[in-house]
Order: sequence, then C-alpha cells, then structure tokens
Amino acid sequence: MSCNSEPSSPSSGASPSTPCDGTTQPCAPCDVTVTIGRVRRGNPYVARATAAAAAAAGLPDSVPPTKTYEVDVTLTWSGHCSGQQVAISIVNGSGDNGTATVSPAQLSASGTVTVTGGNQTGRGHGGQLKIRATFNGATKAESAGFTVCAHPKNWYDDMTRDEDGPRVGMVVHDNWDSDSGTFGDLDQTEISEVVSLPASPSPPFPPIAAAAVRTSGYLRGDRRSRDRLLSPRPAAGPAATWPTQQLSIFKCHRCGCTDKVVPDSGILHTDEVFRRGAHWFHKTVRVGAAQTIGAYTSGAASSINLTTADHALP
Repeated sequence: MSCNSEPSSPSSGASPSTPCDGTTQPCAPCDVTVTIGRVRRGNPYVARATAAAAAAAGLPDSVPPTKTYEVDVTLTWSGHCSGQQVAISIVNGSGDNGTATVSPAQLSASGTVTVTGGNQTGRGHGGQLKIRATFNGATKAESAGFTVCAHPKNWYDDMTRDEDGPRVGMVVHDNWDSDSGTFGDLDQTEISEVVSLPASPSPPFPPIAAAAVRTSGYLRGDRRSRDRLLSPRPAAGPAATWPTQQLSIFKCHRCGCTDKVVPDSGILHTDEVFRRGAHWFHKTVRVGAAQTIGAYTSGAASSINLTTADHALP
C-alpha cells in the first residue's frame, strides 16, 4: 500500500496530494524485528561433515582467536523503511571478557555477518560477548553470549624409542595443534587420554583384565607430553593380536567446557605376536583410526603410522 508520508500543503483550495491507491493514510512508522544466530564452533572453520563438527555441536558458543565464523541475521521490516539499515556490533568486550569484531557493521536485509575472534576471554569469564543489533538507537536483538578461546585438535605422535626388553613397545612424543593456529593459546586448556583396553589374549601375553581408563588424568594443554607405551614381554607363541583404542578429551577454562573430544585424536595401538619361519616375534603398530569409546567419538589422528622393529621372542 502506498502512503502519504509528507502531504503537500494546500494552496488555492487544492486538496492534499493523494497516493496512487486512492487513500490518504499516513505512513506507518518504520520498525524492524531481528533475530541473531549463535556463534557455533564448526561454522565454517571446521567442515560440517567431519567428526570434529559433530563434537563441536556440544560446545558452548565460542570462536578461536583470529578465526572467523559466519552467523545468520534475519531482519523483518514493517512500515515505510526504504533505505533503512540495522547497526550490528559486538558488546561487552573487555580484558576479562575478551574481544571480537563483526562485519559488515550494517545490514539492510537478512544475511550473514562474520565474527572474528580477538583477544581471548579470561578464565571464568566465558559467555559474556554478544552480537547486538540496534535500530534508531534502540536494541532490537542480541545473540547468545559467546567466548573467544582456543581448543586442541589434530593429535599426532612421533616415536622416540623402540623398547625391546622385559617390556616391549614404543615411547612416543604426543603432539596436537591449536585451532587458533598458535599453540600457546591453549594455556587455559587441559587434555586427558582415554583408553579402552580389552583383556589380553593369554598366552602369549600375560593375563591382563580389560579396562577403560583415563590414562593421564588432565594435563596442561599447552605442554606436549611423552607416553611410554609398553607391555610385558610376551611368550613365543601362539600367534595373537592385542588391540587398544585411544582418543583424547579436553576441558577449557575460558568457555567452561569439560570432557569434550579432541577432534581427530583417534588411535589404534596393536601388539602382535607372529611367527616367521621357525622363529617367533613381537611388534607394536600405532596408527590413526576413528574411534568410539563409551560416549566419546573422534576421527582419526593425523600422520600416525608407527611400527617398532620385530622383537625376537622369547
């Protein structure tokens, strides 16, 4: 419907100007209803099709420092609003709450805005940052609160020693990345390994009961660790394999999440006793492999394909 926003002043007995629809209804004041999506980790920084994105779905709203996520903003205009825009900003930024930026700073129609993490949120101050939409000085909507924080991802190991003695196996350096791209940003995270160990096939291995354990407890996420992955020396036969599943979980003191899976940290660790000719041998093989242990699921750890030498038995 047309409206008569500024009727012309009568002169010489002329009538006020009339809109083309034949009414003299004045314009309704312009207003807008706004909804703002959530700053969900995994959009678009982690591909949605990966196990990492599934893990991210359970995290508090957050973004890593320096990384950009897209957020949906819906505008529903009412009244005569030609050329009007809604201002978009980040509020509550501070030394404790962290900082972020958003672009574009104005929208005239529904679309997406890009949120970029700035300074990390301080410990215990998660969820205070918000995206705010204002129109004519009035707040029209705010997003759910979010945090700026780095999380660990992409587990990988390097073998530092092949162990061939009363205990056999390997010693490895555990490594992982920060999703911010800067390892030191993980200073407010902690990491723990979760291992599912089936009962040993005995013989040739000594009898060991099945166990599901958190092997390391929680250790600092900004300090890489060393693992002694050793088992008692098996007997010379019969042939057997003894597989162990592993993945890692973490907690973040910035956003407050706990017991969340480190994306792409799944490992299959196998001890094998085998015969070659007249002789028996043992070896340990450690590879990246997608794993589910209880309630935890992770994609395969990257760049892990480690094998010890063949250890002569007994």
